[in-house]
Amino acid sequence: MSETYTLLPVPMFHDNYLWLWASSSGEALAVDVGDYALLAKVLQDRGWRLATVFVTHHHHDHTGGLPEIAHRHPGIPIYGPTAIAGINRPVSGGETLALPGLGDWTILATPGHTHDHVSFYHPEEAVLFCGDTLFSGGCGRIFDGDSESFFQSLQTICGLPDRTRVCCAHEYTVANLDFALAVDPGNKLLHEYRTAAETLRMAGIPTLPAMLGLEKAINPFLRTTRPDLREILAETIPGLGLNPSASETFARLRRFKDSWRPPEA
Repeated sequence: MSETYTLLPVPMFHDNYLWLWASSSGEALAVDVGDYALLAKVLQDRGWRLATVFVTHHHHDHTGGLPEIAHRHPGIPIYGPTAIAGINRPVSGGETLALPGLGDWTILATPGHTHDHVSFYHPEEAVLFCGDTLFSGGCGRIFDGDSESFFQSLQTICGLPDRTRVCCAHEYTVANLDFALAVDPGNKLLHEYRTAAETLRMAGIPTLPAMLGLEKAINPFLRTTRPDLREILAETIPGLGLNPSASETFARLRRFKDSWRPPEA
């Protein structure tokens, strides 16, 4: 009998998600464990056994639980970028993992938010744990990464199937869609998605996972390769100029969002 899986977003801190991927036999994979106590409670409540940990990048809200994991689960495989304290299975992109009971995973190099960011993709189930690289309606800020790498990372993600469930690490969807509407106000699907996302959040329901096919249609950071969007953005983003490249448009768009504030109500 083949395994079936549960994909669970667990709200953590103010707007993070701890993601869990669990098999029907009770093996669990945890992604970006910022708070070990929260993880331990969910595992106990669900009757799951922690088998593997994925880490997308080095920021503390994604790694804060690693010391306690190492203490309470000695020897458990922890996959992530090399320089993170507590990683015992370093990955950088291009690797494939066959995890007993938890399926086969492909590691994608997705730098940009940070220089060493990685994402984890399950081809058969079309599930992507992408940390802070891609958000629904937006993308992460650039910290110690760079815009060209970030642009290429998003193009890598765009190459995945539309049915991919995008498991972002933060619940930023409504705010991201407000910005997306400010730069792409004529996008009817974007307006509809903004309404649906707000309805979910008012009911306390996560907007995630997002569907990659929808993100390709509404997320401006995934669409800077499109000449029609670049024409729209040229009217909105100061200094974008005429005929910018897709990567330069992305860089300008990201900088513009860093300083953008929604209009006063």
